[in-house]
Amino acid sequence: MRRRVMMAGALPAAVALCAGAAALAQGSPVEELLSRVQDNYRGQSMSARFEQRQETRPGMAPKIGTGSWRMRAPGRVRLEYDDTGRTLVTDGEKVYWYLPEEKQVHVSSQGQFAQRGNALLYLSGQGDLREDFAVSGTEWRTKLAPGNIQLRLDPLVNDTNFSYLVLEVEADTAIIARLVIFGVFGEANEFRFADIEPGADLADELFQFTIPPGVEVENLGN
Repeated sequence: MRRRVMMAGALPAAVALCAGAAALAQGSPVEELLSRVQDNYRGQSMSARFEQRQETRPGMAPKIGTGSWRMRAPGRVRLEYDDTGRTLVTDGEKVYWYLPEEKQVHVSSQGQFAQRGNALLYLSGQGDLREDFAVSGTEWRTKLAPGNIQLRLDPLVNDTNFSYLVLEVEADTAIIARLVIFGVFGEANEFRFADIEPGADLADELFQFTIPPGVEVENLGN
């Protein structure tokens, strides 16, 4: 059944989830919620619309983009931007990042994408949130819905391409409504998800990519 997550129209002051960001004890209710999130993204296909708000520096007005996101666990993703046509596809073996304006396709191995340091790894049904992060409650701006729970995830692994993550999770469904990736200088790259459809019927062709004629192909680390 199709569901909708309401998206906030602004970013007002934070609403507290809990006092401070104390580390969560093993078996706590929030850790149990994180386990449910893990199981959700490992066990099914999912589709959604997204809005991305990306800061180039902390506190600066973000660049805003929208698009569609589809996932089939484990490890298959298709992410497409509405305005630019930029497309990310992972097919289980390779990752394709298509930049039509630049007439380029960047190709890398799925193994490189599946490194723990990649934040998108956890939205493709791979990785282990419980093993890879220290989890704490947090308060980051206004929640997208009053009943949502916000979590801060600090990586326990080396060589990540981010400083930490914030997840905003629907408590009843254990679905991620918002993912915020914080860079090394504190800049926020925020994804808000709407029209979320768990168990979506997704064709195999969505996770295949044919390189268009006339584009430059750059193989990264292959």
